[in-house]
Amino acid sequence: MTLNGINKTWGGFQAVKDLNLSIGEGEFLVLLGPSGCGKTTTMRMIAGLEDPTNGDLMFDAQRMNGVPARQRDVSMVFQNYGLYPHMSVYDNIAYPLKLRGVSGEQRDREVKRAADRVELGHLLARRPAALSGGQRQRVALARSIVRRPRVFLMDEPLSNLDAKLRGTMRAELKHLARELAVTTVYVTHDQVEAMTLASRVAIMKDGVLQQIDAPERIYDEPANAFVAAFIGSPAMNLLHGEGRAGKFAMPDGLGLPIVPPRDGPLSLGVRPEDVAIDSGGNAGCFSADIFAFELLGDITLITLKLGGQYFVVKGDKSIRYADGDRVSLRPEPSKMFWFDGATGQRIAAA
Repeated sequence: MTLNGINKTWGGFQAVKDLNLSIGEGEFLVLLGPSGCGKTTTMRMIAGLEDPTNGDLMFDAQRMNGVPARQRDVSMVFQNYGLYPHMSVYDNIAYPLKLRGVSGEQRDREVKRAADRVELGHLLARRPAALSGGQRQRVALARSIVRRPRVFLMDEPLSNLDAKLRGTMRAELKHLARELAVTTVYVTHDQVEAMTLASRVAIMKDGVLQQIDAPERIYDEPANAFVAAFIGSPAMNLLHGEGRAGKFAMPDGLGLPIVPPRDGPLSLGVRPEDVAIDSGGNAGCFSADIFAFELLGDITLITLKLGGQYFVVKGDKSIRYADGDRVSLRPEPSKMFWFDGATGQRIAAA
């Protein structure tokens, strides 16, 4: 599947701007970004629910612009499940096959196989109202699977689930994607879902594609400050200031003993896990008072304020500090990122 120069405009608002994507056969591509970035609009154009203002949408060698949704052989899973409340689980899953005129015996076999794949074989007689949120989501998945479409389209299907169930469903989705090997486009604003599910992640902002790559490469080599801050939990620290006389100076006059790549407006990026708590006195070390100390069980988070900006350090679970304690910190030099203060683009290491 390819999207060549896709644009979508409503009146004076451009939701998607010159989008170029190539999605491989069997690939699990995640469209990631904040609300309003154009990811759902892109999915709706792939589905045939919206037409591009201009550009070409191709399935294999076939141009799909103007082709009705029902003729595209795609299957969508929505965050609100979209189940028929008066039908049993069995009938909800069977409905796409019924519309296609699949015979009773074959339909029964396909429904049971799809239900077993999402571990719902024992609940086929129930109606949606008697199911938990996770079970209803699995019914929607089974109904999608049973069609055996050319493309799966999933629009934030896990957003209504609690944290524990989201983790379980992520594992199920990843297993199903590998087993079925069907091209999947998945929309989410949750970077954890993107990192765990995707073979590649396409990050969007204001309708513009910012970066597309494997999750680990986006994490290790973000193209700009927006991508750097969007991927990671806790998010990458971004300190805004300027290079001045070989030091990184921040707005309140605080200067860090870190050599910037050049003079002028810059942003320094460093991930919370790439900052060490130091005894002090070492090169590149600086001290600050703890603004907040949080114990999360498996890790601790130490928040400081540097130049009026928050800076988070991820520490070992055994560390104990109190708010107001002074600590010395040393970012790992090889794990620091520099971004242009005006454009946000990453500055390559010298």
